[in-house]
Amino acid sequence: MEKAAKNRKITILYLAVTIALTWLLQFMPMIKGLDIENTSISSFDSASVFFGAGGAIPTLIGIICVFVFYTKDGIKDFLKRCFIPNKECVSAILISLGLICAEVFVTQMISEGLGAEKLGFEGLKLIAGNPLYFFYFLFWGLISGPFSEEFGWRGFLTDRLYRKDKLLQASLFIGFIWGIWHLPLYFYPAQIQHKWITVNPLLGLLFIVSCMSAALVYMIIYVIAKRKVFPIFFLHLFKNIILTGAMIYPFSDTYSTVIVFVEIIMDILFYVIFTKTPVYKKALENTMEFDYLKQANP
Repeated sequence: MEKAAKNRKITILYLAVTIALTWLLQFMPMIKGLDIENTSISSFDSASVFFGAGGAIPTLIGIICVFVFYTKDGIKDFLKRCFIPNKECVSAILISLGLICAEVFVTQMISEGLGAEKLGFEGLKLIAGNPLYFFYFLFWGLISGPFSEEFGWRGFLTDRLYRKDKLLQASLFIGFIWGIWHLPLYFYPAQIQHKWITVNPLLGLLFIVSCMSAALVYMIIYVIAKRKVFPIFFLHLFKNIILTGAMIYPFSDTYSTVIVFVEIIMDILFYVIFTKTPVYKKALENTMEFDYLKQANP
């Protein structure tokens, strides 16, 4: 009982420190009166320093917690799950790419039906003209979410909450925390969360719901890859640079509104359908749960 209570405290500590530090850093430019009109991870203005640092807190605190609270074997397991892929990672990455492309396709079909312009695909055009741009987009895509968040949200938190009979509850909880963690972005004009809340407060709140639905997909990938975080980097990357990112930009205002509804519906459908497949059931049966006694320090 003491062991379980201590581990709950560690999880709560992670959540509290991660949210508090992120909000403090990302609200700091507003407190200091800095210009945030065009601030993003790659804007290179004064506010972007706080913006980027705040965005990296989930990973930073997750790694600190692992090295402070885990045994040597626990640390090795964490690093292995994050950096060493297995054969299941390949199929997990391909499934992730397929889902994201399907969501883009459905969103654009609906958008065009509503009279919106076609996608610009400027990112893909740049890569076609100069393949070196692929590494440019890969770099920004990875540091804008996958590397800055997923060592924490999935590498640390998901693994601690992972129970085969409570995956739905764990996924929705993590997704909700992930959603409210983005609160400062609603105040940055260059961020899509700001645009959504400006258009309609309900649309802004739906972003949190979309994080919860996305967390269902992340859990599917996590199970398929047998607790590997490696393919989740790619899932987050695909969401950042394809679904609402540089690969398909520019996209219409209609697209940026419709996407949140499509993403929620398709993520839920994906979860409901995929959890009934033999592939998922077999992967779930063969996936080991986090062992506190082996990985956490006394």
